[in-house]
Formats: sequence, structure tokens, C-alpha cells
Amino acid sequence: MRTMKSRMMFTAVSTAALLALAACAESASSQDPADTVAIDVGNDMKINLKTSPNLKVAVFLPGVANAYGQAQELAAKETAKDLGMDMTLFDGGYNPSQQLNQMQTALASGGYDAAVVQALDGTVVCKTITEDYPKANILVVNNVTPLCEYGINQTGKSADEVWAPGTMNFVGSNNTRAYIDGWFSAAAKANPGKQNVVAVLGPAVAAQTRVIEVALAKFAKDNPDYTINTINTDYTTTGTYNQMQTHLQGHADTTLILSMYTPDISQGVVKAVEDAGLLGKVNIVDQGFGKFSIDQIEAGNIQFSTLFFPYNGIKVSLEAIAAAQRGDTGPRFVDDSVIGDAKSPFTITKESISELPAELR
Repeated sequence: MRTMKSRMMFTAVSTAALLALAACAESASSQDPADTVAIDVGNDMKINLKTSPNLKVAVFLPGVANAYGQAQELAAKETAKDLGMDMTLFDGGYNPSQQLNQMQTALASGGYDAAVVQALDGTVVCKTITEDYPKANILVVNNVTPLCEYGINQTGKSADEVWAPGTMNFVGSNNTRAYIDGWFSAAAKANPGKQNVVAVLGPAVAAQTRVIEVALAKFAKDNPDYTINTINTDYTTTGTYNQMQTHLQGHADTTLILSMYTPDISQGVVKAVEDAGLLGKVNIVDQGFGKFSIDQIEAGNIQFSTLFFPYNGIKVSLEAIAAAQRGDTGPRFVDDSVIGDAKSPFTITKESISELPAELR
């Protein structure tokens, strides 16, 4: 067993090694060879990105155990291959500490030119991604989850509110206040009058959960006839089912359920509602869409859904890095929507499914 002294010495040595690597990287980033292009990432920082093929890119995902993560993983592999990138995928295992360790290890290796980052907790990895990575001359494209406190308390005035200096741009749609407000507005329009509502969210510490909670406060104020409760889940079907089942036992008068993610959370919701004998009596609205949502909308179990774009989000993020090699950095906020947009998310009902592009059905 290590003594306290040995642990302190180990930490000190590790810290010194990381600082030394960072110093070397920072020195290297000050160079501007002819085979690089300078990329402005804000806060008077720039990245000298290599323009040669086989760019080494790290892709950090929250996890690949659910349908969303699996679509992201497939997009990373297929797009990197198409673009001729040397891509390494990091599965965070839905553990913020594990993901931070992966990011720091990748940084210390000195083996990456760029990274696509979807953080489990944007505050946990804030300094590493927005300060240490640019100092080490690693270009970052932020995907879906806002970093630091950027985007957490969005006003909805500009999509650029989700962009964090230190990164080139932010790729997403459903993470903006405009999108979430649009989802809530559609739910209110479809469900007028007095409602007993439960919003089924992700972990309380997750950045996207916090963004939705801010929007939910406004939603409650705008709809005084709504009584609103919340449930925090672990994003899994089983965890959601257990939480939802317990909630319904104490709230059998629930009339509207807002599921922040399909299929995993929505599957747990639908199963719990069915087992409680409330299927057809409670309206369920979700986000994310996919085969499960199609089946449930057609069966009348889900009222409507809005779209997430996990595959396209990663594809667009990697394409943004490739474009930057050509000197095109694009806007700070890049909308990954395939149909609709961040300001006006496309609402899928029985009637509008036929309007979807074939690849989304």
C-alpha cells in the first residue's frame, strides 16, 4: 500500500511530467512551418494545423453502450476513413473522471493533431480542452455538450452561446436553448390545458441536463396550468424503467411525459407506463427519433418526437477539421440538422414521418 508521502511524490512527478510536455507542445505551437495553416480559436490563441494527409485525430465520446453512441462510433470510423484521417476513438464509459483521464493521457502522449470532443461533463474537462489542448497545438471541435459554463445558462439570443474559446467551433443542434424551447413549445401546443408533467432527464451533473433544466424553468412559467416534476436517469433503459415505475406509483395522475432521449430513456418510459396500465392515457413526447420512435408513434404510444443527429454530428465535426486544413474554419456554431434546424426542430408525428429523408426513416 502506498504511503501518503509516496502518493504525494507520485503526483508531483506526474504533474511535473505533464507540465514539461505541455511546455514543449506550447513551444512547438509557436512555430509556423509552411505545411501548416493557422486557426484562430479565440482568446488570442491559434493552432498551427498540419495540412498533410493522415492527420491524427482523437474522438472522445461519452460512451458507446447505447444506440446514440453506437451511431457516433460508426460515423467516426466511416468518416475518418473517407477523409484519410488516422482516428482513435475513446469510449468514456459514461464516467466523467474516466473521460478526463483519457483526455489527459492523449494530451501527454503528444500524438494528436486534432480532437472531436463530446464531454460527459463540460465543467470537468473545461481546462484540459479549452486551455491545455490549444497550448499543445491540438485543434478541438466541440460536439453536442457545451464545455465549461458556456451554453449552460443560454439565453437563446444566439446559437454562438454554446461555443467555448479554445475550440474552433461547436457542432450540434438539440443542445441549444432555441431547440429545447422549440421542443417544449410543440409539447405545450399539442397538450393544452391543465397537465401533470414529468420531465425524464439524464444525470443531474450532465451539462445537457442542466441546459434543459434552465429551459424547463421558463417552460413552467409560460405554462402556469402545468404541474412539472423531474426524474434524473443514467441514460439506460433499465435505470429509466425503475425510476419511472417508482414515480408513477406516487403520481398515477401523470398526463404528459417529456423524455429527453430515445431510444434508451424512452424505452424505459414506455415500458413503465405500460406496466402501470396507463398506456394510451398518458401522452409521451421524446427527443432523438429512430426506429423505436417510429414504431411507437405509429402505435399511438408516443405523441411526437424531434430529431437528434448523432451520426451526422460526428461526420460534420470531422469534416470541419478537414475543411480547416484547407483554411476554411467555418462559423463558431455549426448546425448538424439534416432536416429542420436548431431554431425550429422538425416535429415527427404520424402525419409527418413521410416527409423525412429516406436515411432518417
